Amino acid sequence: MDKTNSYNSKLSKARGLAGQLGMFAEENDIPKDLWDSLETTIYEYYEVSSDR
Repeated sequence: MDKTNSYNSKLSKARGLAGQLGMFAEENDIPKDLWDSLETTIYEYYEVSSDR
């Protein structure tokens, strides 16, 4: 697998997880600052940039 496909795969996984946890955070009134920190950690774990 080349680096682009590997990066895109990691980015896709990070976005998927962030999206699922984002819905959970919204439904359960998780404070915005806590959610932002968690989202940042997800992207750091997958070693990708969120580039919204």
